[in-house]
Formats: sequence, C-alpha cells, structure tokens
Amino acid sequence: MLLQDLRYALRMLVKQPAFTFIVIITFALGIGANTAVFSVLNAVLLRPLPFHEPQNLVALGEYDTREKADPGTEINSISYLDYVDWRDRNEVFERVAVYTNQSVSTFTDGNQATHIQGEAVSADLFPLLGVQPALGRTFLPNEDEPGNHVVILSDQLWQRRFGADRDIISKTLTLDGKQFQVIGVMPPRFTFPIGSNPPELWIPMSILRQTQDGSQPMTEQRDNDFFQCIARLKPNVSIQQAQANIDTITANWRRQYPDSKLHVGAKAIPEISAMIGNTHSALLMLCAMAACVLLVACVNVANLLLARSLSRNREISIRAALGAGRWHIIKELLAESILLGALGGLAGLLIAIWGIDSLKAFLPSIPRIEEISPDPRVLTFTAFISLGVGIFAGLLPAWRASHPNLATSLNESSRGSSEGRAGQRTRAGLVVVEIVLALVLLASAGLLVETFVRLQKVPAGFDPTNVITARVALPETTYGKPEQAAEFYKKLLSRVSSLPGVQSSGAAWWIPLSGSEISFTFNIEEHPVPPGQQPIAQVNVVTPDYLQAVRAPIRRGRAFTERDDRHAPPVAIVSESFAKQFFPDEDPIGKRIIPNGSVDPGKPPVREIVGVVADMHLISLRLAPKPQIYVPHEQFAIQSMSIFVRTQLDSQSLTNALRRTVAEIDKDVPVYRTRTLADYMVGSIAQPRLNAMLVGLFALIALLLATAGIFGVMSYSVTQRTQEIGIRLALGAQRYDVFRLVVGQGMRFVGVGLLLGLIGVFACTRLLQSLLFGVGATDLLTILSVTILLAFVAFIACWWPARRASGVDPVVALRSE
Repeated sequence: MLLQDLRYALRMLVKQPAFTFIVIITFALGIGANTAVFSVLNAVLLRPLPFHEPQNLVALGEYDTREKADPGTEINSISYLDYVDWRDRNEVFERVAVYTNQSVSTFTDGNQATHIQGEAVSADLFPLLGVQPALGRTFLPNEDEPGNHVVILSDQLWQRRFGADRDIISKTLTLDGKQFQVIGVMPPRFTFPIGSNPPELWIPMSILRQTQDGSQPMTEQRDNDFFQCIARLKPNVSIQQAQANIDTITANWRRQYPDSKLHVGAKAIPEISAMIGNTHSALLMLCAMAACVLLVACVNVANLLLARSLSRNREISIRAALGAGRWHIIKELLAESILLGALGGLAGLLIAIWGIDSLKAFLPSIPRIEEISPDPRVLTFTAFISLGVGIFAGLLPAWRASHPNLATSLNESSRGSSEGRAGQRTRAGLVVVEIVLALVLLASAGLLVETFVRLQKVPAGFDPTNVITARVALPETTYGKPEQAAEFYKKLLSRVSSLPGVQSSGAAWWIPLSGSEISFTFNIEEHPVPPGQQPIAQVNVVTPDYLQAVRAPIRRGRAFTERDDRHAPPVAIVSESFAKQFFPDEDPIGKRIIPNGSVDPGKPPVREIVGVVADMHLISLRLAPKPQIYVPHEQFAIQSMSIFVRTQLDSQSLTNALRRTVAEIDKDVPVYRTRTLADYMVGSIAQPRLNAMLVGLFALIALLLATAGIFGVMSYSVTQRTQEIGIRLALGAQRYDVFRLVVGQGMRFVGVGLLLGLIGVFACTRLLQSLLFGVGATDLLTILSVTILLAFVAFIACWWPARRASGVDPVVALRSE
C-alpha cells in the first residue's frame, strides 16, 4: 500500500515539474545547511575521541582566581611539581599524565637537519589513553628519570622517513644532537595531543629533568607552568567528585607555597571540552541558526502545499464523494510531501558535500577538521530530517484538504478552487512565522557581522603587511650557553638583513596573534610587594630590530640597540597598558622592575625601563592587551626564536633564501613553520568571520524564502479576489485604491510578523553575547537596520501582486467568472 501511495505521489509531482522543483530546492537549502553544520558538529564534538572509554578522560588545569571565579574551558598549564602532587595525592583518578610541546626536536641524518614536531610526555600517558603501539612498546615508568633517551615514532614519520622499516626498533636517531633509541611505533591515525600540528614523535620526561649546565631543571620549579595535564577517572567517579578532590589539594598549595600559589585555582573539565575550547558555543549557535533556516523552509513549503491542495480541491472532493476516507486522503497527500522531503534531502546532501569542502577553508584552527565528512551518522541525520520536514511541512495542508465542503467544491466554477477566511488566516499565519524567523536570523547576522567588522578595526599594535615569519630552534647540545645562542641570532639577522629585497629583520620569542605567550610575575623596585601578591605580565624576548621589523611604534623613550648586550646594564621596554596600569601618574622611563625569569643562574636582574611601545596583541584581538615586558635577546638569550622579515619577496623565495643562510652558519639547524604575519592576523579572527559568513548566508536564505512566501500568499490572494477587484473597478474604484488595498493587506501581517520578530530578537540575541565584540546583544541601530531591510523587501514582495491587481480589466475579470 505504501509503495502504491508513493508511485501515485510521484506521478502527481511529475505532472507539475515547476512546483516540484521549487519545493525540492527549498527543502535542499534548509537540509543542506543543517547537514553541513551537523557534519562539523559531529566531527569536532559528537564523535568520541579515539581512545579507550574517552568519556572518562578529563583535562586538569589552573587559573588565576583574581581574574575569574570560574574559567569555564579556559584553563592554563601547570608545573611538573603540581602534576606530581595531583598524581600522588588524588583519590579519584586511575592515572594522571602530563605532556608539553617539544618542538625543538631536530632530526639529523648527516646531510640536512629537519624539524620534527615532538611531544615530551610522562610514562603514564599511553596506558592512560588505552593505546598500544603497532611495533615495540611504550615508555616504562623508570624512563621518566634523567638519563633515559628513548623515543616512540608516529606511523606517518615511520613510513615517510624510514620506509616502514619493521627493524627500526632498537635503532638510534640523532635528535637535538643527542642519541635516542627507538622503542616503538604507534598505530596509523593515532595522534596526541589532537590539534592542528600533531606530533610525529614522543619522548619521555627524562629529557626535561636534567640540564647540561647543572642548573635547576624546569621540572623542579614550582612556578614553571609549561605542562598540560590529563587524567582518567576511576570507575563510578564523577567529574564533580574529581573537582572536589583537586580543590582540596590546591587549597594545601596556598598554605604551603604562598609565594607562587596564593591565587591559584584548579579546574577539571572533560578532555573534549578542553580540546575544542570556546568553539563549542559557536558550533551550537550555528546549529540553532541552521535549524531556523530549516523551519523557514518547512513553513514556506507548507504554504505552497496549502495552495496546491486548494487547486486540487475539486479532485479531492470527488474522491471523498466516491467513498475515500479522510485518513486515506491524508496518507496520499503526506506521501507526496514525504517524497518531496526525500528528494530535497538528496539534493541537500549534495549541497552539503560541496559546502563542506568550501567550509573547511574558512574554519578556524580547531581539532579534527580533517575528519569532517558525511559519515553514517551524518547520513542518518540527513535521512531523519528529510523524513521529518516532509511530514512537518505536509501535515497541516493534508489535514485541511482532507475534509472538503462537498457541496461547495462540487458546485465550484471553472476556477476549481476556493478558500475561506480560515484558510487565508492559516496561510497568513505561516508567513508571519517566516517573517519572525527571518528577522531573528537577520538580527543575529547583523550583530555577528558588526562584531567581525569591529575586530578588524582593533589596532593590533603592529603592521603585518609584507612580513614573513619562520621558526628557528637551536640544539641545546651545540647552543646550550646563552652567549652561543646570542651570537648565532646576531650573525643570522645580520646576513638576513643583507639579502636582496629585505627591508628589515628581527627575532622574537613569541609571534603576535599566534595564541602563544608566557607570563612572569614581576616586582617594581620602587613599590615592592610580597611574592604571593606580585602582578603578572606577558614577557617577550626580542632582538634590537624586531620592533622596527613589525613597525611597532615607540610611544616614549627608545628602542633596544646593539649596545644592550650581556655586558650592559639590564633594560626592558614596557607596553602602554603596562605603563598606564603600574605608573598611571608618572613617567615609567627610568623606573626599575624585576621580572621573575632569567637564563642565568641566580636571582633575576633588576631591569631599567628605557621605552614604552604600543600595545601588541599576542593571544586574540577580542581580548584587551595585557601588560607586556620586552627584554633584549642578548640579555635573555634563549635557543628557540621566530624570525620576522619585512620584504617584497614572495614567501617561498624568502624561505629558500633563509634556509640557505641558516645552513651556511650551521647545517644542523632547521628552519620551519614559515607563515606570513598577516596569516596569523587572519587566523585570529577566523571564528568570528565564520560566524558572520554562515549566519549571514542563513539569514539571506531565510530572507529569500520569506520574500517568496509573502509574494506567493499575495499573488494567490489576488487570484482569488479577481472577481471582487473587477467589481470594485466597475463600480468606480480607482486603480490606486486597489493597489493600496492589496499592499495594505500584505503589510498588515508583515507588521504583525515584525512586531513578534522584534520580541524574538530581544529574547534570542542575548544568547549570542559571548560571541559578540564591541556591540551589545540588543544594539538598536543594528536591529532597526535589519527590521527596515526586511520591511522594505516585504513591501517589494507585496508591490508586484498589488501592481498586477490594479491592472485588472473589469470586463475580462467579470467575464471569466
């Protein structure tokens, strides 16, 4: 029986190809938008992490209680000693592990040095994740101790550099000038941590628990917060119980270590939440907006099906008169709408597949982007909503068409259809719903576009135009002493500056808007405070020409010079926000500060402030610039730096020249991660851009569908009232009066829709607050602008049918009746 109904429905749809095409396209737009967004949501958030019982994995981190009471998903890294305390004193975790980026892993084969992204991990990490290597073994607990040089390779590195040699186990590799023994190869597709730069090898903590010069290693410094922490909950332990347990441990720190832990709070969150961060709220917002588009499409199709059922009123009445039951009629009409939904779903899936490939180019750097694809879960979702929209859009028209007035319908004139006041109110009500949803989408899009525009206008503090960056990491075995690292970068930058097409060059520890930073506590010599109460500032180590290379303006004092070397008095440059916050009513030049960090043994030196530079954003344009301290590289000579070159050369030409220049100095030093500074700036606003672009697209679709709905209702109304209009004109009514009558009728329910829509806007846009910047969720100018736009478009949709009505010939209209 079902197949028979579907065959009959198909024959009826084939007879009206234009109607069928319009409905399929309408459904396809709504279903395609939802399928594309769900594909992203599925890959990033819904798909379980590829580890054993991933629901029991939690990320542990710290936050400054002076800045926020609850950090949400924004937790900071911890020190190795904090990890040891959590590991040894907790009562809620099966295992606890830490890891940190070891990006200075330089693989040397005797000919050319190659940078390999590595990760230093504690021995418990792989058992905690529940993964086994494809070859060999994982780390043993004692291999976290100093002196153990072992390494585990990723499957990708094993195949690319070693030709999938199964005898690789026990062979030695030269990494950062040290010999490491290969003990294992991980399975294909395994990676941890999951991110945009996945590691290709893993080494144990032993490498960080010793230093060449005998100084205190970072793993023995309570305030050296460089490690990410992950834990596995014990069976039947909730994350709330885990939070209570680590809160107890953290409270003990405040008493034991008031100098470094007085304002530290701890937070346990699901690992997947820590992985995707703030992207979670943006994805849910996009899902809600896509659902609004689908609802607009359903309402639009319902209106079309109502009009079509009226045109078939005589046919349905004859069938009812011949004994067809109400349920039978509903079933046949629903079969048509379900078939249209299925065809719309197929078309929507094709749109989504095409859209996903385009969408990936605009997505921010979030984990598992490469896994976005129409997998079985996405296909099931598409099938479900295709069936759902077919039933939802067709149910009301089928119900209304299933009980015709037989006497009226069978005595109908040649037009073959009529509609009472109830039917007119139903169709007008559906259009009102479309207007409400369209206004909510337009207002949301307007606010998100305004956010994106305002972010682009935020002063970044530097000029990214024609600046190319590259990372250089010096092996500790060769450049373990600060003076060796300082001499290398001095020689390198001197040669780079003399390259053809290079205007200026410099180097810095951190790249602006890269999302990476390091912060030190510091003291002001004139106003000292106890260690536990010292303020925090971002610290960047830079060469003398760095500020010139990025064109960061000096507001007061001077920039660094070549004379600010190891033998000169320690100096520093601070940012404008630093000067305003800590020296509000005095000149900061000449003041002395003590950042709590140094590459030399002993107490950190007292530094004299010699300049004030414009605020520069390191993390995001959305966040207000934090106080910053700049230190000359020769006085804080670290091995890993980013090179900044302002040049007219293209990126590839400069990269090749830079690699040749570095190789001339030391062939065992690689150059990697070459990007333009503009790329970092674009990447920092990728999420707001995606929000504005997708919601803007959804709002445009909703606007077009709402316009089509208004136009359809008004056109049908004019067709139904042709005889009435002819009589009015025959009795002396002016054509302008008819035009005003029709436009007035349309704009009345448009006005109702706008009024209800404004209520919906003020209720719904508040949910966008966390995604907005520089504009309120109820910004009147934006809301008023989109309301006027929608009203104008609605007027155009009413104007054309009204114009047609005012041109009716009374003689022809009366004769046709």
